[in-house]
Amino acid sequence: MAEKQPQSDKQQDQQQAEGSERSVKGKKVAILATDGFEQVELTEPRKALDAAGAQTSVVSPKADKIRGWNFTDWGDEVKVDVPLDQAKPEDFDALLLPGGVMNPDTLRMNDKAVEFATAFFEAGKPVASICHGPWMVIETGAADGRQIAAWPSLKTDLYNAGAEWMDQEVCVDGNLVTSRKPDDIPAFNREMLNLFALSADEIQQNEEEKMDHTDDADEEAVALFVRMEAKPGREADVEDLLRSGLSLAEEEPDTTSWFGMRLGDNQFGIFDTFPDDSGRQAHLAGRVAQALKEQGDDLFTRPPVVERIDVLAYKLP
Repeated sequence: MAEKQPQSDKQQDQQQAEGSERSVKGKKVAILATDGFEQVELTEPRKALDAAGAQTSVVSPKADKIRGWNFTDWGDEVKVDVPLDQAKPEDFDALLLPGGVMNPDTLRMNDKAVEFATAFFEAGKPVASICHGPWMVIETGAADGRQIAAWPSLKTDLYNAGAEWMDQEVCVDGNLVTSRKPDDIPAFNREMLNLFALSADEIQQNEEEKMDHTDDADEEAVALFVRMEAKPGREADVEDLLRSGLSLAEEEPDTTSWFGMRLGDNQFGIFDTFPDDSGRQAHLAGRVAQALKEQGDDLFTRPPVVERIDVLAYKLP
């Protein structure tokens, strides 16, 4: 029996593109990056896009070339296709935000780069971001209310921006697909190709259909469970915070039930239910969530862990 030979990188890219080539072919994708981008987080997604027939262009504040970071040292240079000051968001169908520490940290302090990325979110166009790339998502203001996978060190930044950090290889939330690290690139590329195949209108239609489906569900169909760990000596203060949260929750018309709980010596929790996901999103942007954010650094050992739950059965008075 013949032994199966390992596939080449080119064969893997071609196979990954199957099923996406027709819909991604001809799509114009901007890759916003500068020096210090994590090399594989730009080159590997770009290979997948190119293999699927997309037209990729590196957009950068630098006008000639940018240099990658290859895990522990400087890597290869990549040609800049469109200088940032000449780039127009309306010329592109989608946006890719590679990671690396230096790259997104530099870009998020560049007003033109932030404006360029913001335009994609405002237009509802698909965006893909990996590792430290979501720093730019935060800077655009588009992180609020989203589930985002990213490098673990971004967890607190995402929480402060109103997002939920997801410890999973890939996460799709509306027009945004995200992943944590280079090891997640195969899953990231798969979902990026699927998302980039859609127009802004198609993404919006999909989201509306999801909302329509949720609207048809029974009451108390969705819930949140929040875990908190009090700092030593601050347990009583956390109790007071949760007790005061009841009056804030009572002001929210779509919060149908709310429970503040003590789970152990320094462990606390909140469980609340909503008729649909729009009610849950409103709560995450409401005064209870704001109070937790404002006092979190003072009261908790780490940011609260928020779990989204689908309720299968319930009994209420």
